[in-house]
Formats: sequence, structure tokens, C-alpha cells
Amino acid sequence: MYADSKPTLNKHFHAAYAGDVRNIALARRGIAGFARDCGLSEQAISDIRLAAGEALNNAVEHGCAASEPSIAVDCTFDGEQLTIVIEDSGHGFPEPSDRQSVAPNDRGRGFGIFLMRRLMDDVSFARNGSVVRLVRRHP
Repeated sequence: MYADSKPTLNKHFHAAYAGDVRNIALARRGIAGFARDCGLSEQAISDIRLAAGEALNNAVEHGCAASEPSIAVDCTFDGEQLTIVIEDSGHGFPEPSDRQSVAPNDRGRGFGIFLMRRLMDDVSFARNGSVVRLVRRHP
């Protein structure tokens, strides 16, 4: 009846992993599978897999300082954008600078953040980087 209205499409994926490097591939596969179920293109899924992998690597590297390192992945899709939130139990790292959206530093640090910002439509950090929010819009 309402030709201009779109049906509301809300999908959700949540998983928790021990903060161990062996779980990065498992978490990446879960996120990529969710993106595929949401109808994103193979190119978008490839970009999401790589960006999420970088965020997960950071979560393991910087979250392992906790007594029981853990990583939570929360993905939502509203029909227009996929939002991925990756949260670790660590103390984080210094807030990434805007410069890291242009190039990594001289020691090669920050390349993952650089990639995330190049591959995703929006990247934000909270709690000293212990929470990373990645957004990919669906055309």
C-alpha cells in the first residue's frame, strides 16, 4: 500500500571468544558469514573481513593484559548499514590519531588502523581503544 516505505530489516549477531590469537580466524568467519547473510557483496565482505581482522588482532594484542582476556563481537544490520562492535577486556592503547587515517607511523605501528579506516565507511574507538566500532553502508 505504501510504495515508498521500506520493510524494517534488523539482523543481529553476537559472539564471545577467549582473547587468544587462535580465535581471530573464527571470529572473522562469524563476522563475514553475518555480512553475507545480510546480502553484502563479496567485495564488501572481503573488506569487512580484513578490517575486522585488524580490530580483532588489536583486541588480542592489547586485551591480553587482562587476567581473563576476552573479546565480544556484536554485529547489527538495519538494511542500510552493517555495524560491528569489537570489545576486549584489556586496558586499551593510546587513542589513534587522525594521522593514522593517512599513514602508519615510522615503526609500522598503526597500519591496522589505517586499513580499517580505508576499508570501512566509519571507524571509531572508545575506552582507550578497547571498543572499536566499524561501519559499512550497504548501497
